[in-house]
Amino acid sequence: MGAQTIESISEFLLHAGTNFQIVDMGRDLTTLDAQAFLDIENGVAPVPRPRQQHGWFGIIFWNTQQKQTEYIWFVKLPVDEQGLLVTASRNHFLQIIVDALGTSLAQDSDVQQKLPDNPYNFVPNQQQMSLFNAYARHLLNKPPAQGTSDVIHYLQHPAVMDWTRLPVQAIADVALHINDREKSEALLACFGLYAEDFQVALLNACEPVALDTALITLLSDYLKKEGPLTRRGQAILRALTSHQQNSHIQTLLEQILHDDVALDVDSLSVIAARHYMQLDSALLNAFFTRVAHCDEQQNFEGALFKGFFSDLVQVPRCRDKVLALLRSPERSEVLARAIGQLFSQAKG
Repeated sequence: MGAQTIESISEFLLHAGTNFQIVDMGRDLTTLDAQAFLDIENGVAPVPRPRQQHGWFGIIFWNTQQKQTEYIWFVKLPVDEQGLLVTASRNHFLQIIVDALGTSLAQDSDVQQKLPDNPYNFVPNQQQMSLFNAYARHLLNKPPAQGTSDVIHYLQHPAVMDWTRLPVQAIADVALHINDREKSEALLACFGLYAEDFQVALLNACEPVALDTALITLLSDYLKKEGPLTRRGQAILRALTSHQQNSHIQTLLEQILHDDVALDVDSLSVIAARHYMQLDSALLNAFFTRVAHCDEQQNFEGALFKGFFSDLVQVPRCRDKVLALLRSPERSEVLARAIGQLFSQAKG
């Protein structure tokens, strides 16, 4: 079977004798069912969580005959201004893998499954990789990483154990199940007793998890006292990521965005990347107002505002609200200046 008869990555994986699972890695970790991914590939639906003008995907696949080993491809594909996958790039990627691997991955060998060098691979950083590994194990009903029992013991008894001996991967595996009763009760009781480095590692690993209300309240209280500019504050902001709108988190973001304390680029980036689900019209207005202030104060000359605008306008959940902001009469002078500069840059 030649490349010309294969019209999607999904079709390639099916014809190659594999089962597969797609994980959207754009702004958090979220599974995509086969039909949703096919619709994205075919331009029927936009990429739901694009980042940096790309869709980011972890493709887990295994031989249908014997599921002994799973293989993973990390693939990023460009999206257009409307958030749709650029079909020509998808087709180029397909051509590369078919030319290199043929149309069968059924041999179940490392050589056969290896993705050839191409402009569409990416390598997750260490934190992303540990989160993905934990998430993939959960999806595939695999046992947790070695050392998770030690992490749980430290959660419950931080004074009697050296946290530095805990594997990073085991922390990620435990964090994925932090809402379980024994773990959440330990976190509520002992959070202030943990070493700060452990707090940060655990909080960063909570990104894929929609925390329960008690944990949200605990972490929100810490963030209100500390602010989002510290290392731990940013880790808390990441841990509060939710796939659904949450009134508690929206209230917290409202306080942060209206606080007199200036926000830095990193904090604004976490809000845009991880809390896009919370940005209703009012919060979006407040967010871009803070971006405009930061842009002027740090002499980015409109580049910061343009970057966040270009990023969020491609997110289907935010697109209409971001475009409406351009016409909204309820905007501050600093926001009006930033929007005017955006238009002048587009004309230039």
